[in-house]
Amino acid sequence: MPFSQKTTRRIRRHIITLDQLTRTNIQVTCELERLDFWSEDLDEVVVWLVPVSTCYYGWHSGTPGSISIPSISLAQLGDFFSGRYLRLTDILRHEWAHALADVHPGFVECRAFVRCFGGEYEDPESPEEYDRELHVSKYAATMPAENFAETFHFYIRHKGRLPVRLAGRPAIVRKWNFIERIARAMGLGRTGFR
Repeated sequence: MPFSQKTTRRIRRHIITLDQLTRTNIQVTCELERLDFWSEDLDEVVVWLVPVSTCYYGWHSGTPGSISIPSISLAQLGDFFSGRYLRLTDILRHEWAHALADVHPGFVECRAFVRCFGGEYEDPESPEEYDRELHVSKYAATMPAENFAETFHFYIRHKGRLPVRLAGRPAIVRKWNFIERIARAMGLGRTGFR
């Protein structure tokens, strides 16, 4: 039995093309630049389209670091069958947060980060139970690095303006302000906090 046009469009939405990745990456890197999150070091990060993966995406540190986005992944197929959809813009905003943390570790290797995000950046031993008062998403509760990346992606998506629905959540406001401090520091050419 052939797929309907609607089903075919839904399938296509879950397959990422090189053209789509290029356009979206330009959009996101321009957003980062407008909000003062860009540096010459981030220019070295490479974004790749890979054929297939088990997850949505991946950040790989190294010199230079790279962001790998699969054309199709098992996670995307799961989303297709469940009716969910994770936007490529949000995936890239999240991954650029990891790139920024890797390229400028001085922003995430400080006591202020630990106080704000509940542990050291790459501490897999500090997952928290999801609490909407503390996390912008369920994934943010998995570890401090993901808490940072999820909050960062929300910050970029909302152009640095805290959504009203989050404004009454003190823990999220602190995280938002931390990310805003990074933007101010980077705007002044700094690569970390003292």
